[in-house]
Amino acid sequence: MNEESNFYLRFTDRQGVPLKVDPADLPMKIGRINNRNKFVLGPSGSGKSFLMNNIIEQYLTYNYDVVIVDTGDSYSGTCKYKGGRYIQYTEEKPITMNPFLMDKKEFNIEKIEFLTNLIFLIWQGPDASMSSAQKSILDNVLMSYYHQYFNSGTEWYENKTSEELILYLNKYNIHEEDIYAQYENEVNEQRTYYDVLGISFDASSEEIKEAGRKLLKFYHPDKNINNPDYDNEKFYTVYEAYETLGDEERRRIHNETQLILIKSNEIIKQDKKEENWNESFRKAIIKKIKELEERLDAKELSFNGFYDYCDEFLPLYLNNKKHSITEKEFNLRTFLFVLRDFYKGGRYGTTLNESADNTLFDESFIVFEIDNVKDNPKLFPIVTLIIMDTFIQKMRLRKDRRKALIIEEAWKAIASKLMGGYILYLYKTVRKFWGEAVVVTQELDDIIGNAVVKDSIINNSDTFILLDQTKFKDNFDRIAALLSLNKVEQNKIFTINNLNNKFGRSRFKEFYLKRGSKGEVYGNEVSIEQYLTYTTEKPEKSAVEYYVQKYGSYDEALIKIVSDLKIFGDSLENLVSLVNLYKNPLDQKIVSYYDRMKNEKKVKNVFKVISQELEDHQISFSELINKNYQCEKV
Repeated sequence: MNEESNFYLRFTDRQGVPLKVDPADLPMKIGRINNRNKFVLGPSGSGKSFLMNNIIEQYLTYNYDVVIVDTGDSYSGTCKYKGGRYIQYTEEKPITMNPFLMDKKEFNIEKIEFLTNLIFLIWQGPDASMSSAQKSILDNVLMSYYHQYFNSGTEWYENKTSEELILYLNKYNIHEEDIYAQYENEVNEQRTYYDVLGISFDASSEEIKEAGRKLLKFYHPDKNINNPDYDNEKFYTVYEAYETLGDEERRRIHNETQLILIKSNEIIKQDKKEENWNESFRKAIIKKIKELEERLDAKELSFNGFYDYCDEFLPLYLNNKKHSITEKEFNLRTFLFVLRDFYKGGRYGTTLNESADNTLFDESFIVFEIDNVKDNPKLFPIVTLIIMDTFIQKMRLRKDRRKALIIEEAWKAIASKLMGGYILYLYKTVRKFWGEAVVVTQELDDIIGNAVVKDSIINNSDTFILLDQTKFKDNFDRIAALLSLNKVEQNKIFTINNLNNKFGRSRFKEFYLKRGSKGEVYGNEVSIEQYLTYTTEKPEKSAVEYYVQKYGSYDEALIKIVSDLKIFGDSLENLVSLVNLYKNPLDQKIVSYYDRMKNEKKVKNVFKVISQELEDHQISFSELINKNYQCEKV
């Protein structure tokens, strides 16, 4: 029976009667489910792609944003029909993202967690385990990188205590004693004019004049013209000292300044553990911070900017004199070497450095087809992961819309122990933003043998969709245990497509929809137009494309191909074969030729005869059709 709700999908009951089924809102309202996440399992040929295409098409009639990560070209028809964006990864035009780009309000623990996992994935691959030391180092370099970018030049340190600033500098291998020693040396190295002239603080005017004249003569440039080591700055320093101390007023000012410095030097030598540190020492700390910021300048938010920052920051951080890191714990050389593939000039230099098209955030339907990188063990998980992160940013920005992230077989690229935490974060976060995550798979071992699937995906999905499970019957006990299916629910599942209910109905496949603890079996019954849109059969997709090329829009192409099928009066399979041979939609010439061949040859396989004619005449199919048409006219 129909479910009373403002949000529903149209399926059929088992006899073909149309039904309204609410997959989310009503079950959430009555407490049947606690989240909208879904897990879909169906072996190849069970109608999984048809069902998912039908669900997505209906989702898009509501205020939905749908993002799909696919590796099998299953959604190109629906994407074209609905006017979505279809993005394919190629070497010539790779999918590019900049996961490092964000504003200050987006900077949070979850984002750092994602970037840490991404960097480690590039460095060590999806099957490696991250040690606590490696995680701490990557977390810290990221925190420092973004701190420098967001706070450089803002005088953020003014609101921090001296103790907090010292702790901040410790991370950069700068410690309290280093700052103190440097400051003390600077104070001690400030020579007075009395030191320059080699006289005492209470020297008389005559003693000043005598010492000054003697040194000026000694350091005079004319006397040292042939001395390669001569420094004429010494002459001017002596001259300044002589001029200053030789004038009573200038000498008095100089003496007062030196007294202040002497007192400051005495204060700085006081106990550094006092609560209120000397202001001059605090200035020394801030001076060191400014020097550091000038050296560690985070110029841009991108992988390139991050790589440059690592090159400066990590040698300081890893060689900390109090807590140094060994190469075994973190090998900086191999880290920078491996990451260089994604740095400017590297093989994948654009992948993480060029922002995604900003218009994607306004698109309601996007398909990322990454089949071309599924065999690249390095790139496949990275591209998948950054697309997922793009969805999360879209999810946060488009707050007034429902959202769905659908991950087809591409999810296997990130279903590693390393990525488990991130997938769990995604599943738990998406429900807070009126969204859902859907994982679709056809492999039994994917769910039985993968801890990530169990811990992150299945445990956080309250809705399961199962298609014909006959192929899995011998191992279904293990699936049933994993999905918490009791015997009653299992019996429902094994009636899928097994009833005598096909007479007089259009194309359909049944599926089991479990929301919460129990489920029901429904029919996914589609029209010929939907079939042609959803099909994954290459010849059928190709035939539809010829119609799209001729008639301009997907809508017009569907109307025309269905009309031609009725006029043709033969099977869809034969229409598809003719269109692909002709490389054009059906017309009177090709229908006439086909009818003549059927009537004259009286054979079941007309296409075998056509192939023989093409071979005999050594001409193209179009030329054969035109030749036949001219003969008929004569």
